[in-house]
Formats: sequence, structure tokens, C-alpha cells
Amino acid sequence: MSMMDKIFEEFLKSDKLKAIDDFGGIKDFVRPEGLDSDASSVVIIPLMSPAQASFGSDTPLRKKFLFQINVETTDYDETKLVAREVEKAMLALSFFQQSGGLDEYFEETGRYVDARTYRGFSDMYDLDY
Repeated sequence: MSMMDKIFEEFLKSDKLKAIDDFGGIKDFVRPEGLDSDASSVVIIPLMSPAQASFGSDTPLRKKFLFQINVETTDYDETKLVAREVEKAMLALSFFQQSGGLDEYFEETGRYVDARTYRGFSDMYDLDY
């Protein structure tokens, strides 16, 4: 199972995120094209390939991951609520938010965007990514 699959699985434990997925609103890499323009979405974007980490005797013991999670909705408060649910899910997987990100309103799409970067590691000796 890929780390992206694990993230998606964790997202579905949240009623709020599951409701978004029920309408096809959770996707990897890009916002679903067929999604209604006023529908909420969550996009999972890997920012790097899994990298070797935590070495012992010149041997990698686990993998490091960096993901950007974009939340887009037409309501600012809804955007923040969904972003908080994403944050809880990422914390459950021991992924921690990095500095930076985006908190903007885009007039051309009519949507608020909250984009955050999360860094995390696989379990020790879990290298199959």
C-alpha cells in the first residue's frame, strides 16, 4: 500500500472528509475536472519521491515523505473546517505541518484555497514505497 493510499484511508475515517469523497472530491495530483465548481475538494500532492531516512550502519531504516494537501471550497469557514479535519488525519499518521502554505481566495474560480505541506516518515523498517 502506498503512503498516498494510507492518507486517503485515514481521510475516510472523518465523516466530513468522507462526505466530500462521496461526491468525488478527494483526489491525488489535481482537482477532479468533472467536479461541480461549487463543490468542496481535497487534493493530495506528493512533493517528492519517498526518500531514504534514519540510517543505521549505512542502511536506510525508513522513508521520508512530503505532501501538499489543498483544500478548496466556496466558503471560507468551510475551508478552515475541512483543513482542520485534514490536519487531524495527517497527525494520526504522524505527519506534521511545515511552515509556509497558502491561504487565499481566487476570484477566477470563486473558491477559497488552504494549501498546507506535511512531512512524515514511514514506520521503522517499512521501506516498501
